[in-house]
Amino acid sequence: MLIFHVTFAVVAVVAQPACEFGRCLWVSIAKRINYAKNLSKNLKNLDKKASELGTRRDDIDAQIEREKPYKTPTKECEEWKKNVEEIKKNITIIKSEFEVEKKCLRGLCPNIFVRMKLGERVVNMICKVEELLKKSKFENGFLTNSPPLKVEKKLVQDSLTASASNTLEKVLDKIRDKTTPKIGIWGMGGIGKTTVMQLLNNTPEITTMFDFVIWVTVSKSWTIRKVQEEVGQRLSMEIKNESNDRVACKLLEKLEGKKYLLLLDDVWEKVDLSVVGFPNAHQESGCKVVLTTRKLEVCRKMETDDEIKVEGLPEKEAWEMFNLKVGNVAESPTIRQQAEEIVKKCGGLPLALMVVGGALRKKTNENFWRQFLSDLKSPAESSIKDIEEEVFKPLKVSYDCLTNIEKNCLLFCGLYPEDYKIEKSKLIGYWRTEGLLLGKLTLAKARVKGDAILEDLIDASLLEKCDGYYANDGVKMHDVVRDLVLAMTSPKGEECIHMVRSGTSTEMMPEDEEWEKATRISFMDNQHLSNLPEFPDCPMLLTLLLQKCSNLKVIPESFFDYMPTLHVLDLSSTGINSLPVSISKLVSLRELLLNSCSNLNVLPVELSELKSLEVLEVTYAQLDHMHLWIFELTNLKRLKIENPRSFDNNFVDSGQVLVPGLISKISQMEEFCVPNFLYDFGVSDKSEDIVASELSNFCSLSSLHIKFLSVSNLQYFLQNSRLWKERKLTEFRFCIDPREMNFYLWRYKKCLTYQGGRAEDHSILPWAIENVLSRSNYFELHGHGELTTLSDLGAGNTCELKCCSVYSCDMLENVVNGNGLDTFRNLEILELNNLRNLKCMLEMEGPPPPVPRVANSFTNLTELRLFNCPMIKHVFSNGFMIQQLSNLAELEIRLCTGLEGMLSEDENVEYEALPKLKAVQLWYLPEFVSFFKGIAMCWKSLDQVVIVGCPKLRKLPLDVNSTSNLKNIGVDRINFWDALEWDNNATKLRFQPLVRALN
Repeated sequence: MLIFHVTFAVVAVVAQPACEFGRCLWVSIAKRINYAKNLSKNLKNLDKKASELGTRRDDIDAQIEREKPYKTPTKECEEWKKNVEEIKKNITIIKSEFEVEKKCLRGLCPNIFVRMKLGERVVNMICKVEELLKKSKFENGFLTNSPPLKVEKKLVQDSLTASASNTLEKVLDKIRDKTTPKIGIWGMGGIGKTTVMQLLNNTPEITTMFDFVIWVTVSKSWTIRKVQEEVGQRLSMEIKNESNDRVACKLLEKLEGKKYLLLLDDVWEKVDLSVVGFPNAHQESGCKVVLTTRKLEVCRKMETDDEIKVEGLPEKEAWEMFNLKVGNVAESPTIRQQAEEIVKKCGGLPLALMVVGGALRKKTNENFWRQFLSDLKSPAESSIKDIEEEVFKPLKVSYDCLTNIEKNCLLFCGLYPEDYKIEKSKLIGYWRTEGLLLGKLTLAKARVKGDAILEDLIDASLLEKCDGYYANDGVKMHDVVRDLVLAMTSPKGEECIHMVRSGTSTEMMPEDEEWEKATRISFMDNQHLSNLPEFPDCPMLLTLLLQKCSNLKVIPESFFDYMPTLHVLDLSSTGINSLPVSISKLVSLRELLLNSCSNLNVLPVELSELKSLEVLEVTYAQLDHMHLWIFELTNLKRLKIENPRSFDNNFVDSGQVLVPGLISKISQMEEFCVPNFLYDFGVSDKSEDIVASELSNFCSLSSLHIKFLSVSNLQYFLQNSRLWKERKLTEFRFCIDPREMNFYLWRYKKCLTYQGGRAEDHSILPWAIENVLSRSNYFELHGHGELTTLSDLGAGNTCELKCCSVYSCDMLENVVNGNGLDTFRNLEILELNNLRNLKCMLEMEGPPPPVPRVANSFTNLTELRLFNCPMIKHVFSNGFMIQQLSNLAELEIRLCTGLEGMLSEDENVEYEALPKLKAVQLWYLPEFVSFFKGIAMCWKSLDQVVIVGCPKLRKLPLDVNSTSNLKNIGVDRINFWDALEWDNNATKLRFQPLVRALN
């Protein structure tokens, strides 16, 4: 029994682990059996989970795509996406294996072991998918800020033009130049500044030069914060609710040590970049700032190192842009003429060309084009919405930024014809007279203020500077800006009403209603205007401009009856021979201009009733005499009377007597420009004394133009005029010479013409002449019979001299000698005429003087003219002289019968002679043989050569390399080709179209 129990116990002890083992074994077997049994079910579950994972992945990918390029996936997200792809591949493998196994004996005899392994893999895969789904929540987010790109490309909408490419290249040159950290691009609205900036931004070279290219559109409504936010976004920085100073510190830290290019588009006022948070752009840092603006003043305030103006497109490029936009329909023979006129009206403005071209795109009806052109020519009546919205509206933003004074001054410019060169001094005179400049200004102060306003309007790209002859005293208005002004001053506009028929081809007279509502009327330069209405009612009219209406012969007698507020009346260059009596009704008239009225032979006495008149100009008329009633116009501030008949001493009314006190009635005069005043009243000692005495008492005079009959009266004026002593006479033209004045005189403000010789004390010049000469920038000397060298005039008397003309001084032998090399240190123009004993320009013995004195001799001379000087053999008597003429641009020699060459034969030219010479004219020099002994000169600036009557000159010292800019050669006979033999035939052929024969 005991044995039984023991045995049972042993068996029980042994059997317990065996049962546990069996149970574990069964669980494992059952689990594997379930893998096989539930394979299909689990596979469907895996598909479902995988679909959820795929959807989640797609959502994350879409979010990533939306946030590009400013956000990028985190490393955790990238790893997660990698695992998802791996899972996707494994699921594909599992599915393919299941399909293979299912096909085994059509599923009637499945391999239980294969199914168990496959089922286990499916269950494990489900777990992994569930784990990835959990991780897809990304508690810390799956996106982070992207590192900023070097450059963000900009879409350039405008077609690329050669002009834009040229401007871009200019900007790139400045960016490559280390000395120009800040560059300004400026020009009027719609001219293409932003296009140039976009091209610059996209230029591949830029990416190699900078760490970051940052574009900021500033605009008119900018703030420091807006700029900071735009920069922060560009640099992938998060800007929260922090102060501007704090944000600036962050930006500074981000950009410190980086080489950036900052592109500021559409800047309207100064942006303090240090306040925004930019490290200073300077030569050492390599950082650059390029900005675009409509206002040159902004460039100055931003302290740009160079400013590049964007100009309108030239005619050919404008046509190409327009033709491309309209779809080539402009090439149609029936449309071409209208198309060309439309392009011209756009004035090379890309914005206007694009807008107008878009409105006309593929329009083939020629009448549509005609009507469109008609509307363009009449902007005051036009209703082309595209132009109003897309062209005028952007330009008007510039207008809205002006002060009220500047606005009114700009609107006045719309009275001028299209493409007109507007004389600045005349325009400012109109402004002052009409009261646009505000305040009671003297003529001189008005010019200063007006000139400043013009500069502001030019800087704002609403006016443009003229070039050529009018460069210093001319402005012009772009056609599109003028159209905007005309639209604004039309009855439909928002400003004062203008009636403008200037330069127009229409012959239609405006309706009565137009005259009645107008505040300004302009028929300027209208060749069709031959008649005026008899009774125009103009209750609000301030300015009436009729100048250059050459076919206007008669003004109706009652024409001025109803113009009570008229301030400005300009009748210059009309065909009138008299003024109507109704002119006396112009009680408010302040400025009357009658210049170049060549048929005008009388001024009516009714003018004496115009007590408000401040400016009266009558030049180049045919007046019989000067009326004494002019002195009754006691408010006159400017009197200018120049009459060619004065020189015949016919400009005298024998019934008039110049009595003491008469001139004093106009003592408020500021500008007295009556050069022949004394001659007009007859030559007498008494009248001369009265004029000198009373003029010296004028206290407001700033400009005086008069011919004194003797040096003694000039001396009296100088000694007794407080204005002269205090140097308040800022403009003067004094003449002791009865002849017509030289052309050059009108280019200078301080002029002296003297015909005579030594003073009574035997000084080379009288004291009065020396005194005026010391302040003059123009001096004309006639008939001095004892002067042998101009050096005797003295450096102290010629220090301000810029132009000197010397005539008929028979004893003059040279211009300067060794003792007077600094006599003409500032001289720009020298003309020597009819000097029968002139032998040389410079007479000097011994070696050249030291360099400091050399620098003062003729180094500023740009024009040299020698006429009728028979004794001079060589223009430059030695090499020292020619070296001083480094700025000479024009050389003209006529009728110097003894002249043999430019330089004496014993001189060797071992230097660059006359490097800036542009024009050479040689007329009737029978002995002239050579320029510089056959040595080829390097005259790269030379563009004109005229040679007439030089039979001994057989060869020119020119070749294709030394005269690359030569445009024109004029010769007097065809066989002068011998003198045009250069180094090779190619050179000769290149110049052949430029050569012309002169008879």
